[in-house]
Amino acid sequence: MRSKIILLLFVILMFGCENKHGSPANIEDFIPESSTFILKINSLEGFKSALKNNSLLSQTNLQKLFESHLMPIDSLKISGPLLICSNSNTAEPNYTFIAKKRHLGPKILLNSKFIQDSIWIYNKNYTLNTPHKKTLKHPYLKFTNILKPDATFSIYMASSKQIEGLDFIFNNLLLDVYASPSSLSLSGVYTDSKWPSLFDRINPKTSKLSQIAPNHSQNFKSYNFSDFEQFFKNIRQNDSTLIPSEFAKSFFETTEEIGSIESEKGTAIALYALDIRASKDVLAGQQEVLKTFRSIPLFKFENGSIFKETFGNLLPDIEPSSYIIIDEFIVFSDNETTLEDFISKYTNQNSLAQSQGYQSIQKTLSDEASYHETFDSNRLAMVLNSRLGTSMTAESLESFQNSSFQVVKDDNTIHFNGLIQKQRPVSNTQKVTEVFSFKLHAQIIGDIQFVKNHQTRQKDILVQDVENQLYLISNEGVVHWKKRMSAPILGPVEQVDLFKNGRLQMVFATENKLYVLDRLGRDVGRFPLTFKDKISQPLAVFDYDKTRNYRFLITQGANLLMYDGNGKRVKGFKYKADSKINNTPKHVRYRSKDYIVFSEGKNLKILDRRGKIRIGVKETINFSDQNLYFYKNKFSTLDAKGDFVQVDTKGRFSLQSLGFESGTQITAFSKTLVAQWNNNLQIKAQKATLDYGNYSPPKLFYLNDKIYISITDLQSNKVWFYDSQGKILPDFPVYGASNVDLANVDGDAALEFICQSSADSFVMYQMY
Repeated sequence: MRSKIILLLFVILMFGCENKHGSPANIEDFIPESSTFILKINSLEGFKSALKNNSLLSQTNLQKLFESHLMPIDSLKISGPLLICSNSNTAEPNYTFIAKKRHLGPKILLNSKFIQDSIWIYNKNYTLNTPHKKTLKHPYLKFTNILKPDATFSIYMASSKQIEGLDFIFNNLLLDVYASPSSLSLSGVYTDSKWPSLFDRINPKTSKLSQIAPNHSQNFKSYNFSDFEQFFKNIRQNDSTLIPSEFAKSFFETTEEIGSIESEKGTAIALYALDIRASKDVLAGQQEVLKTFRSIPLFKFENGSIFKETFGNLLPDIEPSSYIIIDEFIVFSDNETTLEDFISKYTNQNSLAQSQGYQSIQKTLSDEASYHETFDSNRLAMVLNSRLGTSMTAESLESFQNSSFQVVKDDNTIHFNGLIQKQRPVSNTQKVTEVFSFKLHAQIIGDIQFVKNHQTRQKDILVQDVENQLYLISNEGVVHWKKRMSAPILGPVEQVDLFKNGRLQMVFATENKLYVLDRLGRDVGRFPLTFKDKISQPLAVFDYDKTRNYRFLITQGANLLMYDGNGKRVKGFKYKADSKINNTPKHVRYRSKDYIVFSEGKNLKILDRRGKIRIGVKETINFSDQNLYFYKNKFSTLDAKGDFVQVDTKGRFSLQSLGFESGTQITAFSKTLVAQWNNNLQIKAQKATLDYGNYSPPKLFYLNDKIYISITDLQSNKVWFYDSQGKILPDFPVYGASNVDLANVDGDAALEFICQSSADSFVMYQMY
């Protein structure tokens, strides 16, 4: 017995040692020690999409970087994280690409000389058998645990020299970057900087100076300090030549925020007072009134050197000669016109803090910060061009006004936050505005649709291209994932809660498979199910009693097959048709009874849950290609002539001529019928005349207790929306090249809709 125990311990120790010795290498292990630039791409597909759709990234040389060193980025297949490293301080950057071997698709890159410890380390300048040393002390390794795996990419920037015209806010950063078509959101930490010493023992606070800054400010920066004495000690550690006067010390001790504001009218230095009465007492000897503007006096100031003597290069190199006091704000400038502009904008409520664009950006940033800076398009162009190697102009960035950046001290860590965001036009209650457009890598097939995101309680976008790639895209235009399906999806994608825990799955069929995907695009359970015979209609999903015991009904020509949520065949349901089934079976619950209804050849079939005939319909019908609806408590559709066919729950048949013609398209709710033919649109009893064109089937939506009807002229690429009374909604038509989907995607009061804008692009609009 003792020998067996010893043998068992020996085996455990051997396996333990082997696992420890053979632990898999990470891609970060092979970052070159000299790297001052590291780009980490979490999902190459998401990165490709960002390069194509983000108007800022599309102007960079990032795509050219791949083409110059590897291959065209569209043909590059890497399924896991990718690192790109270089030394930006060299005359000609030398790029190293690092990924796990198992994630690499193109075999042409899998030369053995680029493989070490199952890691692919590629550099086109490597000679045969170049040894790859493991990284030991690179600063990047200290902070990898903060990086978010869902970021579009992460970037490390270390600078050994100051960039011309820029201060040190953009030096030595490790950032996560989230790219949408209209924005770049940044968050991360400083790996090495002056910020820790500058804000030592100083807590971040909410900035107030944006309330006094004019809304057209070209550059606005502010420093928050809860203790001026400590703040000055920190400043002096970096510049021992600073010697403030006793007047300066007394004055600045009455304040807690200082900043500079540049505008087309000039430059000003502004402060927010802890106690404005104390500030006024210190300024009592500087109260000679130069003039009065809108009842506010401009005072002469004779101590303009105090800012340079106290704050050094933290503030612009000006010597103010006058100042104003407005509420708790004190503003200094060497130009009286500048101060008059401050008074005008503040009294007219045209401050930076009150502008819609600034407010939109600040919602995503931290409420409290140590340092804050907001750029106009000129300064933003200078920053992006220096950092991204672009040649953007201020004019091209005009819509990105008020891009903002923050430094936040949190214990010993210095955080960086930023948002560069395209501003939407100022909206009103009767305005439709484009939110963003998105370009896929191939042409779109099927309808684009919104799907629920159970994590955010908002809506995402689902779309498939002709290469059968299925995309899940956020409502800001960020690709969550892309997955290749076996064939085009039949009909709309349904959502279910198979595990009854609030987490939703997507369920749909192609011509040979039944899929269930989770939120991350992963197959669920036994799915997908594969079928030998072709699936001929979109999937029908039933939840009879609203208990989330789902039934999936597959149509194969004249056969119906029913499966449960586990992917098992439901033996209690049996049905064999005599003729081909023409449309997707629908479930109707009426007065505690279940009806499964569809057209089969020239017969209307109404079944119960088990597939038995519940209502026999004797009359034959020459069906059109229109769907079946339960309208006014009757099963309703059109025949080939355009006559309105109805069957009630007792099997009684009726045929009416409502003035529709052959080829009429209909849709219906329980009490609303919409029909379109030629240049006619009829909503209930109301008729509207359309321009002659090629119209998509009308769609009905019920949101916020209102009915919306959409229709698209595919000939002139115009989308129209009508109300339930047949009236065109304001601001329509708008440009669109397909049917639409309408929803409240982000939880605010406005609705959004999506449609194609070209063969391979779609657009999302916001309305009312």
